[in-house]
Amino acid sequence: MRLRLLPALLFLGVAATALSQAPALGHAIESSLERVSSLTDQMVLESRFGNGQPAADAVVRLIPPGGQPIEVGRTDALGQLRFQVPQDATAHWEVQVDQGPGHRDYLELPGKVHSGRAPVDKPGSQHLQQLSDGLGVGLGLLGLSTIGGLMAWRQRHRPDRRPDRN
Repeated sequence: MRLRLLPALLFLGVAATALSQAPALGHAIESSLERVSSLTDQMVLESRFGNGQPAADAVVRLIPPGGQPIEVGRTDALGQLRFQVPQDATAHWEVQVDQGPGHRDYLELPGKVHSGRAPVDKPGSQHLQQLSDGLGVGLGLLGLSTIGGLMAWRQRHRPDRRPDRN
């Protein structure tokens, strides 16, 4: 009787894990960064979750190589922030969008030589990491479920070895 419940419980575990990964992927932040005009050092950042909702009130920081992060502001209700790039900033600086654990995005700051639109987001880098983490857990549970199902099938289909009670 207990072995009959094992495959069902393992299946429910796999299903729960798969469903629990979906919100994490749907809430990954995707950001874009563009220069306001070629004559200024002002940038406009726009951040949204994977489901399209704006990443409102996210902390935005500039991170120089080997230096302390510089907070430049927070995104508005539309997930946007306009900020001034420091004069000494180079293309080696990063922009961090932070709305709490699991909700971060990193972008490269465009170099001073670029003008106009500067798409600098790296599509999918953080999303691929989250996907691979969730995929590893899901595949592990799928393997356990398969083993449990095979054990239950084997138990059900092997000959009865109990002595005859007649």
